[in-house]
Amino acid sequence: MMRHPFVMAALGIGALFLSLHLGGGRESVGVLSGTVVGGPWSMGFGVLYALAWFGMVLVAPVLLLAGLVDAALQSSSKVSVTSQRE
Repeated sequence: MMRHPFVMAALGIGALFLSLHLGGGRESVGVLSGTVVGGPWSMGFGVLYALAWFGMVLVAPVLLLAGLVDAALQSSSKVSVTSQRE
């Protein structure tokens, strides 16, 4: 069984966010309020963490729902095609 691309994308966003969170990205988000501690690398890391957080909160649930609905529609169409053949 092949995994749906929407679900895989949502899992990828989740994995990216988890890796940035475990890497200490939450402490670097202070750059958004104007408190840069650690230089340009920390600033880029904070912006990347914030984008990954928004992706995890806004994009990943939509992708999961779209993948589940699409998979349900595909399985129901397979059932109706099979029942029409009989």
